[in-house]
Amino acid sequence: MKSKEIVTKRILSVGPFILLLALLVSMSLGSGLSSEASAYEVWITDQSDTAEKSGGYLYIYDGAQLAANPSEAKPQTTIDFSGEVNALCKKATKKGVRRPHMVFFTKDQSHAIVSFLTGQVLFMDAASKKPKACVLVGKNVHAAWPTPDQKMAIAANIKEKTFVRIWTDYAANTFTFDPDKDVIDLGARETGELPDNAPICPITDSTSTYAFVTLRGGGLIVIDVTQTPMKLVATLNNNEIRPGGCGGTQVGNTIYVNSGGGWPVAPLAYDIYALDISNLPQSVSAKLVSSRETQFADSHGMVAVGRYLWSVDRAGNNIEVIDTVTNLSVNTINLAGTISPDPAPDLIDVSPDGAYVFVGLRGSSPLTGNNKQVNNAKGSTPGVGVVKVMNGGKGGEFVGVARISNMKDGKETADTHGTAVRK
Repeated sequence: MKSKEIVTKRILSVGPFILLLALLVSMSLGSGLSSEASAYEVWITDQSDTAEKSGGYLYIYDGAQLAANPSEAKPQTTIDFSGEVNALCKKATKKGVRRPHMVFFTKDQSHAIVSFLTGQVLFMDAASKKPKACVLVGKNVHAAWPTPDQKMAIAANIKEKTFVRIWTDYAANTFTFDPDKDVIDLGARETGELPDNAPICPITDSTSTYAFVTLRGGGLIVIDVTQTPMKLVATLNNNEIRPGGCGGTQVGNTIYVNSGGGWPVAPLAYDIYALDISNLPQSVSAKLVSSRETQFADSHGMVAVGRYLWSVDRAGNNIEVIDTVTNLSVNTINLAGTISPDPAPDLIDVSPDGAYVFVGLRGSSPLTGNNKQVNNAKGSTPGVGVVKVMNGGKGGEFVGVARISNMKDGKETADTHGTAVRK
């Protein structure tokens, strides 16, 4: 929400005291409105256990405080998922929760969606921080993305290779799906050019019509989620999109997705693609924008910062900046150094005013997405990294880390992952 400017009109027919009083009241109101308008929160999950093979943490920071002094910032709210959330999910799904992996907000910022690798999708009231519903979509859910129209959440079940559509009524707090009409078995559609259709990170376009689903074995599937049953309308093969992408965003009329490492088929991978979606539903095409095939690199999260696309290199400890007007790489923001020797940046989001970017930093015992042969996701400072945006998004400066810890038997087990800004 943009700050409202309060204009104090010159009053000619009042005494000095009244004029001074009017000015003081105006300044006070202006200050209060500015503070309220600029408030935002940074949410981040810790995947490490908080109970016996279950739980995890959610940390919620005041965004302005976090940006101003990262190393001293403390979360305003800490939620242990082994408590109230676990009780709710056990009652609803007959199963406890573990590994809170992703978190996203609805377009109106009223609800948060947290996905657990145990298969549950949790819907939370974002203002009260209270859990409202828990839905089991299968043995696993890697990511659950809310469509911009707020009618659906689309979920990726890696273990069973299914794509699930959940119908969402946030006002009524009802969330449902029909296994016969709202689930697509992607494994049944595997071919030589689509060898492993386990879905990784689905996103939709701004119209909430098409879902773009990256695949563990490479390739891309485009699904019309407005039809019942849902319809697969276009594909790209594993030569056009490399394996394991988990980063996607829309800038203007272009959808950007990536390939990523951590999987046996691709321990290291870094490619950024621009999708031309103008011919949908007939076809989709991809242009390779950036690649680090010969480098120690692993592409993961991405976010739009003004006209620029920020793409995280988890293994290389940096953020690549791509100009979305030209689709050219214009800068690299290095993160490794005195603040953190090995930050292992992962998922990423930007403040409402575009002044700061927040990055989830992985721990020394990564629980997901890490190939032990290369340790692409292993870091040294689990927590929230803060990057100050410069030059309108073309550059940035790594300014600090809010450390997160979960010590067990003298070992750091914290492994932060899902990162999102509530505007």
